[in-house]
Amino acid sequence: MIGNYTDFRTGSKSYIIFTLSFIIFGAVIALLTSFINYKLQYTNIDKGILARFEAEKSVKLESLHHSLNSLNEMVQTLAVNKLTQDYIRQPTPTKLVNAQSLFLASAQSSSLIMQVRFLDKNGQEAIRIDRSKNGKEVFVVPDNELQDKHSRYYFIESAQLRPRQFWHSNLDLNYEGGVLEKPIRPTFRVATPVFSENVFSGIVIVNIEAAQLIRALTRSADFDTMIIDGDGEFLYHNEKVFSWSRYLEGQSNFLDLYPVIGSKILREPNIRFDKIYSFSIGQQFNNGENLQAILLPKAEMLSKLTANNLLTALIIALIVIVVSFPLSWIAAMVPSRLQSQLQEVLADLQRSNEALDNNVMSSTTDRNGHFVSASNAFCLTTGYNFGELQGQTQELLCHPECAKTAYENIWRTIQNGQVWRGEIRNCKKSGQEFWVNMVITPQFDIDGKISGYAEIYEDITDRKAIELLSITDVLTQLFNRRKIDQILEDEMARYNRSEQVFSVILLDLDHFKQVNDTYGHPAGDRVLIETALCLQKNIRKVDYAGRWGGEEFLIVLTGTGIAGAAIIAEKLRQVINQHDFQPVKQLSASFGVAQCLTGESLNKLISRVDIALYEAKSEGRNRVSISPSE
Repeated sequence: MIGNYTDFRTGSKSYIIFTLSFIIFGAVIALLTSFINYKLQYTNIDKGILARFEAEKSVKLESLHHSLNSLNEMVQTLAVNKLTQDYIRQPTPTKLVNAQSLFLASAQSSSLIMQVRFLDKNGQEAIRIDRSKNGKEVFVVPDNELQDKHSRYYFIESAQLRPRQFWHSNLDLNYEGGVLEKPIRPTFRVATPVFSENVFSGIVIVNIEAAQLIRALTRSADFDTMIIDGDGEFLYHNEKVFSWSRYLEGQSNFLDLYPVIGSKILREPNIRFDKIYSFSIGQQFNNGENLQAILLPKAEMLSKLTANNLLTALIIALIVIVVSFPLSWIAAMVPSRLQSQLQEVLADLQRSNEALDNNVMSSTTDRNGHFVSASNAFCLTTGYNFGELQGQTQELLCHPECAKTAYENIWRTIQNGQVWRGEIRNCKKSGQEFWVNMVITPQFDIDGKISGYAEIYEDITDRKAIELLSITDVLTQLFNRRKIDQILEDEMARYNRSEQVFSVILLDLDHFKQVNDTYGHPAGDRVLIETALCLQKNIRKVDYAGRWGGEEFLIVLTGTGIAGAAIIAEKLRQVINQHDFQPVKQLSASFGVAQCLTGESLNKLISRVDIALYEAKSEGRNRVSISPSE
């Protein structure tokens, strides 16, 4: 008994010593582990800041690349557009008005555009669109205010470029009459040469207000951002008193504020020096300014990261002390490292998601086509909030003139598990029309069945507006001669391919010259506009009406034979004859009607309908003459 008691006491004492030693050892390990972890977290802070810097750099460069590419595409589109080229080849008043309308539409596409100009090969302003200082009005500058710019640097330098090359100005402040404009207006210019038949014919140049471009480069939740040029002069500083140091007197530059590291950063862009990060944006601007973005971590971000890491270290120490297990520090370190990496990944993912949500129009729908989610960019464009979209289908956005067969074709394609791509005409909540280039991708569950659809949209409204301008008669808003010629070629090709018959009506207003002579050309223009409205209201949606030339109009009737075409022509004759034209009162029109024939050329068809119109004129006017179909 005594021996056993001694053994028990000895065993208990050893257990206590072992336990105390284990606890002390665990505490020492915990403290040591916590100290090491705390130091490692400081390293992770640096890595975290660097990761955030790289993410900021990537987003800013991508945004800048997109913005400058959009400007390049705008000036290139204006340079090669048919309306611009037509004016260069034959600078008549009508073609000048058409080109001015094109430039005006481009200026109206963005409130950032201050000025759009076409300078001819001699440097003389031929077309100039200005925006008022209040930013609300865009107008065509009259001829007597156009200036000779042949000696200006932007014309001289742009004129030396080859086709599809672009000139970028310095990012500077706007001057009016040689005097710095107040309040200051950051300005950026993009130009490209214009060639007609491989001969230099001038330049297109666009001036934009660059404040938004600068905001996109400098806006950051984590960093204070500066922009400097190759001489160390500030273009932007978060403290406004330092901004635009090259142009505003008495202001310090980058070298004044950072004399030790300033020259090193100017010599070696894209470096990290202590807590200062830089990257070059000069290649994107390509203007010789050698611009750099300088990023300094904000104190709030550093404090937050430090506090979070200190808290993590204390928690790990507590866990090791309580558990007192020799391997617990391994289990603590692994989650700590994983947590740090996960936080970095989640932060990057969140920034990417926010960028996508705010800049990319997208949505998802269930397998029945009802909205399940929609990006902020999509909601802003359509005018609907997500609560209004949820549970609705794409038909909510359907334009009234969009054929239902188009949506039936889309639905049939995606239900078969195929990706659909195409252009769709939609309506915003306000009723305003907009166009999108749309991609719909089916989503599948683990059983391979369609569970829903993902949609990506690209807003192409501006492009569509320019396309419409190029095929529309400026006065009557009907199709112009170029578009009608294309429609006739398409209908003739369809007839030769599938024998789908079509007819044409050519009409001419009777005694129209007397209207101009008696009432003046403005009254004549009003008559042409009202005639166009009469035609639009009294033909089918599948038919096409266009201004053929002067007071002549041509109508293409799809799927219609000579009998149906004659009925429509007679109806239009009566409508025009009974219309109250102001101030002319009553007018009449003569009509020629012809149906396409097998083996007939398009020129022959037009010749026959023209002869029929001539017969109607010869027989007394205000009548319909039908060309024989055999």
